[in-house]
Amino acid sequence: MSNLGLDHPLIAVRDLDAAQATYLSLGFKMKPAGRHPWGTSTALVIFPRQLIELVSIYDASLLDSYPAGQFSFGRHVEAHLRAGEGVALSAVCSEDAAGDAAEIEARGAVCAGTIEFGRDVIRADGQADRTATTLKVFPNAALPRLSIFACQQHRRDLVEFPEWMDHPNGALGFASATILAEREDQPAVQTWLEAIHGGAAREMPWGFVVQTARGAWRVMCREGARAVFGTVPVTRHVAADVAVISLDIRVRCLAALLPFIEAGAFAYREIDGTLVLTEQERLGGIFLSFQED
Repeated sequence: MSNLGLDHPLIAVRDLDAAQATYLSLGFKMKPAGRHPWGTSTALVIFPRQLIELVSIYDASLLDSYPAGQFSFGRHVEAHLRAGEGVALSAVCSEDAAGDAAEIEARGAVCAGTIEFGRDVIRADGQADRTATTLKVFPNAALPRLSIFACQQHRRDLVEFPEWMDHPNGALGFASATILAEREDQPAVQTWLEAIHGGAAREMPWGFVVQTARGAWRVMCREGARAVFGTVPVTRHVAADVAVISLDIRVRCLAALLPFIEAGAFAYREIDGTLVLTEQERLGGIFLSFQED
């Protein structure tokens, strides 16, 4: 298994302000919204070496900026938003994007190219500074919503501020991200994830799990999703695409989360000690599940 862990699935939403307000109401701390130089806006829930990233479009004229070969990050998000909200692509956490990309390519995936960018920030001491990020992009034309990029943060000290990672709901990071794929689609998904992470999948009654350096990918059929989550997704894109349907979040204590769920009148199910929020239209096209660490 490689050193690549789950970093941040990008949840594409049409109304970033509304989506951010929803996640804030669930007890997550979130930094003020920012902007990518390729026309997408972004709001972050920060964990150690992981994020929840909500992404939308603020300037369509910039969507072709910063291409990685033939891949355009902004156009990819735009295309998937046309089909429906939800996870458009996902990042894996890298400490050596170039080296990790070479290993992934040796396992059979194709890197479209590299994106280098940064954002101006003000440090806690009031001094100006700038983040620096390298992305190595691995599109998947057959499984477009499972496109992956290796993300290396060169200035993690300008991203992971402790005060922004102390969430009132007790959230600690991802246990897993769950992908819906019917049985006939699962072999292609397995080949793809094993190429990215270098480890063998572990079979489960509903599909399989690929462990990463931080969290796991769970890949399950529709019957499995019904058993695990108590229901199945109803968003339009899931009917046609293999896609991430749930972010599965570790928390210190479910009792700290419940007041936020109840205050926001979120519909939820409790299944085998896991709380599952299933109102996809409120959550950006996905489920959120929470389990005690």
